[in-house]
Amino acid sequence: MSTTTHPFAPEEVMALIDGELSADCEQSLTAHLDQCAECSVLAANFRQASLQMTSWKVGVVPERLGKQVAAAAIRSVTRNRPMQGSEMEQRRSPLLRFAFGIASGIGLLLLVAISVPNLLRSRMAANEASAVGSLRTLNTAAATYANTYGHFPRSLEDFGPPSSGTPTEAAAGLIDPVLAAGRKSGYLFVYHSVPDMGRSSKGGYAINADPIEPSASGVRHFSTDETGAINADGVYLSGTTLSAKSQEQDEHLLQGHDSAKQLSESGPMVARIAELKLVVVKVDEAREGMDRILKQHNGYVAHLSASTEGGSVPVVVASLRVPADQLDLCILELKKLGRVTQESQAGEEVTQQHSDLIARLKNSRNTETRLGEVLQQRGGKIVDILEVEKESARVRGEIEQMEAEQQTLEHRVEFATIDLKLAEEYKAQLSSPAPSVATQVRNASVNGFRNAFESALALVLFLAESGPAALLWMVVLFLPVRMLWRRYRRGLALNSSLSA
Repeated sequence: MSTTTHPFAPEEVMALIDGELSADCEQSLTAHLDQCAECSVLAANFRQASLQMTSWKVGVVPERLGKQVAAAAIRSVTRNRPMQGSEMEQRRSPLLRFAFGIASGIGLLLLVAISVPNLLRSRMAANEASAVGSLRTLNTAAATYANTYGHFPRSLEDFGPPSSGTPTEAAAGLIDPVLAAGRKSGYLFVYHSVPDMGRSSKGGYAINADPIEPSASGVRHFSTDETGAINADGVYLSGTTLSAKSQEQDEHLLQGHDSAKQLSESGPMVARIAELKLVVVKVDEAREGMDRILKQHNGYVAHLSASTEGGSVPVVVASLRVPADQLDLCILELKKLGRVTQESQAGEEVTQQHSDLIARLKNSRNTETRLGEVLQQRGGKIVDILEVEKESARVRGEIEQMEAEQQTLEHRVEFATIDLKLAEEYKAQLSSPAPSVATQVRNASVNGFRNAFESALALVLFLAESGPAALLWMVVLFLPVRMLWRRYRRGLALNSSLSA
């Protein structure tokens, strides 16, 4: 139906059926319907559709479906509406507090993981620097002691302060009591007195500085001797010869070179080593006999260890140093202490090694002399002078290292080594005394507490090592797991509602 041929639209015809037109329009449209058959048919169709819609009735909604729709509407409104004030704070504050706690814990663990190793390395570096300074202090104190009393100290306690009164030979008052006790800044200082080796009437000494707790109080091991040179793990570190005794040591070195030259001209230089194992009746008596023999032959003990454990025989293992010309006689007297179970002797010729060392030392001294002459002229730029001084210090360090090697080599030749082992005869016992009940209970308790402490320590170490990674993954997976859990709970609630 087109409005070009009919003056009224279909919407107006439907409005007429519904009684929504004004009186004028209703009269005009009624007159047109009487004249137009097509519009009359349309009006009849509209009237029939209206009657059908009026007669149509909607079915009753089930009560269960109504409840489900109402609950879903309430949940939708509650979820979508903006939260206000305290409600938002109540819902978000636990999550925020949990996230903040995790972040704080991770930050604290990272701070501890970064700062603890740095603090440990700084403490070890400070302890090592203190150990080197203590060795320099001991070298200076040893030179002062030798100039005062004519020989080097016999022990570390001789450096320490006197209990009262003026300083004496046994307490010279040259170092503080802490260093004299042998423990300072995480290092243990061991002093060895070396007897006269033919080059100096004052004898010599050797000092070792070892960390009390390796990898905790220090890493490197330091040592020094009467030359004043300081070594770290067997490698020259620093420490020039002390000015108070440098001139005297040069004279001794020249005398030593002359004696070494005479020795090399007279025959080969051989470092002799002997090994002797004895079974004795009483270890204590044999040890006294060993000390007596060493004293008679001007020898000394370089190293000694004794062990006596339950169920085993007492054993003494010692490394002895005796003059090379007294080696055979000393071994004969040591054999008389017990029954010989093993004996061996060996010799190492070091003539060529000593000659090469003397030649290198001579060349280095000539280089040092030429550098000294250049410094005395004081010509050229300051940069060039500093370079010459630096090179002179390097050459001087090499000279001191080679002098120390020469002294060690000549000492090996002049003093032979005897590796002695004294073992007491085994005597079987009918019955070994068992520990008392109280002792057994105490030992069991101590072992139990130790195992508990070790277990707790292992747990702490595991958490310290794996805790940061575990916390990181917890933070990363928290939100996805929380979302999946909510969906799972929602699905369960919906299924239960539908089943109900």
